[in-house]
Amino acid sequence: MTNDISAENRKTYRQMPLATLVIAVLLCLYWVALFYGTHTKLPPGLLPGNSDKVVHFLSYGGLGALFMSLRATRGTYGWYSVVARWFVLAGYGAFDELTQLLVNRTADVLDWSADICGAAVGLGLVTLFVRYSRRSTGASDESPAVAEAVAS
Repeated sequence: MTNDISAENRKTYRQMPLATLVIAVLLCLYWVALFYGTHTKLPPGLLPGNSDKVVHFLSYGGLGALFMSLRATRGTYGWYSVVARWFVLAGYGAFDELTQLLVNRTADVLDWSADICGAAVGLGLVTLFVRYSRRSTGASDESPAVAEAVAS
């Protein structure tokens, strides 16, 4: 038995669409920047009052939107996919808050609350946009791989 893939079988392996690749790269860069930003000591007075909660909300909203957009490029998905991604982001948010203690920053449950609310909004907005755009354009809810397999 060999590990070589015949020319015929290579056609069944789908190449990653450009949109998926672009969003995956953006997600990785955004996530690294977010980690760096939350583990760097901020200059005093940079954010007035509790405005850091808005920054947490918007940051995790962006993360959730990119995370769900990446999934949306691969075809249809169910509610469990959205919920699973929310749990991943909620877990990461907790990890993010707790590891801030290692760099002399504070962990705040209100920051985490803003993180998970922002993640939920980001995931939800992309989900609503995808569902609406697929219905309004009459596009198939099938993934590209399923549509290709049915066509052949």
